[in-house]
Amino acid sequence: MKHIILLLTALAAALASQGQVLQVERVARVATPASPMAAEVAAVDPNGHYVLLTSPSQQGLTLLDLRSLQSRELTRAAGAGFGAKVSADGTLVAHQEVSTGAGHLLQRAVVVHDLTSGTATTALPATRELQGYDLQGGTLATVAGGQARLKALRGGSDGRGERPIVSNSNLKLQVTQHGVTRQFTPNGPELSYIWASLSPDGERVLYYVSELGCYSCRLDGSGMTSLGRLSAPQWLDDDTVVGMRESDDGVRITQSAIIAKTLDGVEQQLTASSMIAIYPHVAAQAGMIAFSTTEGDIYIIEFTKPSTPQP
Repeated sequence: MKHIILLLTALAAALASQGQVLQVERVARVATPASPMAAEVAAVDPNGHYVLLTSPSQQGLTLLDLRSLQSRELTRAAGAGFGAKVSADGTLVAHQEVSTGAGHLLQRAVVVHDLTSGTATTALPATRELQGYDLQGGTLATVAGGQARLKALRGGSDGRGERPIVSNSNLKLQVTQHGVTRQFTPNGPELSYIWASLSPDGERVLYYVSELGCYSCRLDGSGMTSLGRLSAPQWLDDDTVVGMRESDDGVRITQSAIIAKTLDGVEQQLTASSMIAIYPHVAAQAGMIAFSTTEGDIYIIEFTKPSTPQP
């Protein structure tokens, strides 16, 4: 990360009085391409070698190498930045591509880029029924119309018996296991659910319930934990999540900070209150969190994790 510029000083002293979940080593601004299609973080390489950038409307994907600070455009597709996925080894990138079909109805395809060969493949043709997708090793797993499909990519297996898939249909969560999809609404079927993801060990689901906040529970709905007001949550590990806590005036975000929180309630603010930090993306094995600001800047938090979080 030595090429990242504009290293920020230590966080405000007020943050020191909180519980410690992570040891923040530094927070640094990244020099990004001068392009409106590279204003927000869409995803991060788990190895910390690059970030994927997109526009505020989630159009396009630009790969920014954090070692060389060289960038290259992967796509200009509409919707590509929303839910973009990177494989564990960093060599595959999957994204959706939104288009207009018959009757001017929106449809979505899933495209996979092989960064080693430089090729792009439409792994799932455009459909009205796409509900979720994930990269599982060398396999693309998709859920469309409640049906799971597995497509072996470069060096991939058929993916059978691998991780469950958490998806969303009309703001209701679904879990697909062993080819069977079921509705998953642990807080009640009348509520709306967003920002769902599966824990690294595949045992718990992290999600946000509109008007209520962030929760985590097991795949059978037991062991529910409320994490409070924590938007756009992501797993850091099986016991720790990272999200943002924002305020708005009804039109725009006026305050926002990146928060780390353990499932047992220890919480730490990772960014200074002087910036409006939004939408974190975690590369846990690299000790890195990438996030955007409302000013269109991109930052990296470098961290280590203490053996025991301090309340």
